[in-house]
Amino acid sequence: MSIPICPVSPEETALMPMHKALLAICCLTIFILHTTAAEVENIAEIGAHQPILIVEKNVHPENSMVVYTKVGANGHFLAAPADRQRPVVDFYWLMNGKNYKPVNGMIKNEIGKRFECQMSPTDGATHFVINLNDLKEVNSDIKEPKVDVYACGTGAAPEVEAQMNLGPSDGNMRIKLSSIYTEGRAFPPAVYSVTLKGEQIVNGKLTGKRVARKYDSRDRLN
Repeated sequence: MSIPICPVSPEETALMPMHKALLAICCLTIFILHTTAAEVENIAEIGAHQPILIVEKNVHPENSMVVYTKVGANGHFLAAPADRQRPVVDFYWLMNGKNYKPVNGMIKNEIGKRFECQMSPTDGATHFVINLNDLKEVNSDIKEPKVDVYACGTGAAPEVEAQMNLGPSDGNMRIKLSSIYTEGRAFPPAVYSVTLKGEQIVNGKLTGKRVARKYDSRDRLN
């Protein structure tokens, strides 16, 4: 799928200079879109798709970025047109929470480095991993900051679900990820904190216990 290059917005300009600026501006409140999927699954420019995460930031918070994939009627992830060995993992802007806008190609490349797709070694048809590389740049004890993305269900209404493990300070707790919020500054680039939010999973089942875990930047701690 090709996304046309559009003029660079103020949000995208703030993402450009370096990966730390990307962390400060592109970061991150990430939400699983079970409650709002109907608003974004039928965008004409994208076609049928399943949102994985919404990326929001404290700068221009009215505009967010959607991370999405595509699932076929058989419940398997659809292959990316550019690499048939990988699933679709793509991004677009949701301006004012509702209006579609394509992501500038240069920005999309940088975003892809922050949300790095990794294939499952066991079942690539229904599972892949997103490496949250931004978490490597804060004072986090999550050794491997990975989000497991699962395809759930078949037929006309397939869904996706994201899960991850916290670090030893939280007992390596498994959560269904609901949001990641990062506070930062655009210029000069700086990251203040990253907060993970979700719901605890025990023995594969949601417990109803809400979890919020904040990680401060290394620079702020010094």
